[in-house]
Amino acid sequence: MRSGTSFFDWTVFKKTICRFWPLWGAYSAIWLVALPLNGLMLLRMDNYSLNDYGSYMEGFAFSQVPSAAEIALQLAAVFGVLCAMAVFSHLYNARSANLFGSLPIRREGLFLTHYLAGLAFLVVPNLVIFLLTLLVELAGGVVCWQGLGFWLAVSCGEGFFFYSLAVFCGMFTGHILALPAFYIIFNFIVMGVTELLSVVFRAFYHGFAGFAGGVYEVVNWFTPIVWLEGAVESYTRMFQDSTTDSVLSGGQRVLVTEGLGAVGIYALAALLLTVCAFFLYRVRRLESAGDVVSVRAMRPVFKYGVALCAGLALGMATVMFTGGGEIMLMIAIVVWCVIGYFAAEMLLQKSFRVFGAWKGGLAVAAVFIAMFLVVGLDLTGFETRVPDPDQVDSVSVSGLEVMYLQDDGDEFRGSFSDPELIRLITVIHQEAVAQRDEERETQARLGGGSTSLYVTYTLKNGSTMSRRYTMVWVQPGEVDQEGAAAWALQQIYDNRELCWQMYGFDRLEAYLAEGGRLECAARGYDEYAGEREDAVWYAGDAPALLAAVKEDFFAGRLGVRRVTKDKWASNEPDKALCFRSDSQGDEGGYYIRIALSDTATSTLAAMEELADRAVTFDTQSDPEGYRE
Repeated sequence: MRSGTSFFDWTVFKKTICRFWPLWGAYSAIWLVALPLNGLMLLRMDNYSLNDYGSYMEGFAFSQVPSAAEIALQLAAVFGVLCAMAVFSHLYNARSANLFGSLPIRREGLFLTHYLAGLAFLVVPNLVIFLLTLLVELAGGVVCWQGLGFWLAVSCGEGFFFYSLAVFCGMFTGHILALPAFYIIFNFIVMGVTELLSVVFRAFYHGFAGFAGGVYEVVNWFTPIVWLEGAVESYTRMFQDSTTDSVLSGGQRVLVTEGLGAVGIYALAALLLTVCAFFLYRVRRLESAGDVVSVRAMRPVFKYGVALCAGLALGMATVMFTGGGEIMLMIAIVVWCVIGYFAAEMLLQKSFRVFGAWKGGLAVAAVFIAMFLVVGLDLTGFETRVPDPDQVDSVSVSGLEVMYLQDDGDEFRGSFSDPELIRLITVIHQEAVAQRDEERETQARLGGGSTSLYVTYTLKNGSTMSRRYTMVWVQPGEVDQEGAAAWALQQIYDNRELCWQMYGFDRLEAYLAEGGRLECAARGYDEYAGEREDAVWYAGDAPALLAAVKEDFFAGRLGVRRVTKDKWASNEPDKALCFRSDSQGDEGGYYIRIALSDTATSTLAAMEELADRAVTFDTQSDPEGYRE
């Protein structure tokens, strides 16, 4: 005898479409206004005038339509979860679940019918909008197939992913209000936990600089809203090159689209999520309707996940409001993780009588306390590790600044492979490590200066090591003690070639040697007080001033920073000389500011010699040929 069951039911499909028509109707209306109706308005405007870039319809086809793909992300994220909540709403009510379970339709058929109905809410309107927009473009005589195809692919791909993710989340719960909560959590859980761990590690680990860049790239991939927002992009420019597949010329316009590869990857992930949701639906118990977590195997994950997130987030919030150090933070995290554990247990049991599960709460507290012992006692050696200079291939450093001239040489930054400099950086790093348990007030009373240090070592074995110190005290009285931080800093300041690089003059010279142009040199007074420049020498004279600055600099008469045994000597002159180059395409030009001291004899002499060619504020007419 043939079975009366079916893998798909057309009646249920139509009833679902008709029952929830306001949902797909609202989605269609938004896109109808954004694309076809907007296009019709521009088509009418095109009959009367032209804008500066061509016809309005050309701008619509090559700019507005593909740009609409960027707002498709928000619509897909919102309507994806709304569609899933609608078409699978029968799972969250006991009577509806039993009713659908009694129908002569296989579970596979029920899942497929409802899943396709929800997907149709998103895909069918997209296809209709695509056709209507195409008709508008045909009427305007400008059709950009690439722009239309890009919008359709992104809208359908993102809608497919977020809808499938919402359906997958819906299989874990029997409560309709828990579905959007799980959906939001699944979207941001990886990034949220990573950021919480980063904040906690920074609080406990002296010098913690954050996770490696590769970690954040993976985190962004597991945070689809963040990744797609940055990946999907379209823009137009004047026609230059049409040799690549992603470029299409329309008149003088070029449309460039990016992000289809990322959308394709998430579409493949959507297929996997759909398959997983299908198997979860098959084994789902009908009596789980109303439960916060409908899959028993996921209940421990839910409990301990809530405990972890509550402990980290609420523990940090408590310390932010009440103050306190590491001990207070440890206590707050342990207390909140236990509270989070029992709160999750109440949700699962639908009862306040959950303290019989005290063993689980005790286990959570014990795990966190063990973690704090490892971190607090630095059993991993993280805080005290300083690499051997002989094992370092290169070092990238920034934030190192103690002596101020209020110019571009105040902060030492850059990437270097010089062995001597690597050794000096490790000396300062060692000083930062030694101060991890010292009070800042004690260091300040000693009369020193403070600096920050952000350093990343690239080791010869290919690994990297990063540390970040926001406050390192450096005592000038130790300037003659080899191995002290003050001594190491003075060695850096005495290296004139290195200081030339600190200002960026080496990069400016390289740019000029490649054909770049020095536009001007300007003398100004106290830039940080808002004073304006009082004299400007343009292209014909600026190179001579740059040569004079270089002569003074390497003779030790300009840009000098010295450490004495009782203080940091910075001089802080109120005058400065600024050099500007022409632009470098999209990156802009060089701008370098160097403090102008009275000892800079060559520079002052050059400025005096060129005084009659300077443009000053009281000049009524510019000197002839000053821009040559």
